[in-house]
Amino acid sequence: MTVNPVAQSAATGASSASTSTSSATYAQGLGDMYMQLLMAQLKNQTPLNPVDPNQFAGQLAQFNTLNEVIQIREMLQSFTTAAASTSTNSSKGAH
Repeated sequence: MTVNPVAQSAATGASSASTSTSSATYAQGLGDMYMQLLMAQLKNQTPLNPVDPNQFAGQLAQFNTLNEVIQIREMLQSFTTAAASTSTNSSKGAH
């Protein structure tokens, strides 16, 4: 069974604006929380046993990847919202 994303987003078009806002808020909160954890880790490390640089670089790469995935999700949501409104406007004009 194939799902038409335009038809699916048209059915949920009213809630997409609030979903986009809440995902942006969630992403901001998640980024802030990650940075707080990272800063706490750096502040509380012992000078004789510092954080492994490879592990630190991996954590930064994961954070960067998370930000990119969130941005992609937000762009897809805006595209589906635009496609839904275009589809809705086209169907109104056809009747």
